[in-house]
Amino acid sequence: MGTDELDQLLHDRFNLSRADLINALRTFPAHRPWAATLTAKEAWLLDDAGFVEDPKAHTEIATDAIAHMAWLISTAYTSAEVASGLGVKESRIRKRRLARTLWAVDVNRTWVYPAVQFDLDTINGRHALKQVRGLEQVLPALPTDLHPTAVAGFLLTPQQELRIDNRPCAVRDWLHSGGTVDAVLRLIEIEECANR
Repeated sequence: MGTDELDQLLHDRFNLSRADLINALRTFPAHRPWAATLTAKEAWLLDDAGFVEDPKAHTEIATDAIAHMAWLISTAYTSAEVASGLGVKESRIRKRRLARTLWAVDVNRTWVYPAVQFDLDTINGRHALKQVRGLEQVLPALPTDLHPTAVAGFLLTPQQELRIDNRPCAVRDWLHSGGTVDAVLRLIEIEECANR
């Protein structure tokens, strides 16, 4: 497969560029299978419980995570775009990034802002961004070591504890519908307690 074919497949299948893919790959740790070697007894216990190694499953999960990360990067806004869209100076965007009230991802020493945290409005014929209500309180409450795909998953995956019309809904949808920020913050606390 030549580079032209790879570029074409990335564009046709995922609407991504080679640079998007490379930037996404850089966000993941190196794969070092020897670092997670199991003892013979541990391997036997896992095998006995039905947890057998499945290289195909690993490949599918890794591919999905990389594609998702590349999508987050390729659809993200630059600092200048966010500043313009919110109608503020770039220094204000930098302060909000440092305070974690705006979610940013470091891509080759350049900060980009995933689009999922914004709504796009048109005001007087001009495109304007508006951060989803409540996210300025939710984002700082998330653990600082979460991978960007985990943050996106938290915002976009239906949660059993958040319901609209008795159906689970995603944090982003919950906040859009007028749901309380406190319910989302409680959800974060529950997760943190479960992971301790």
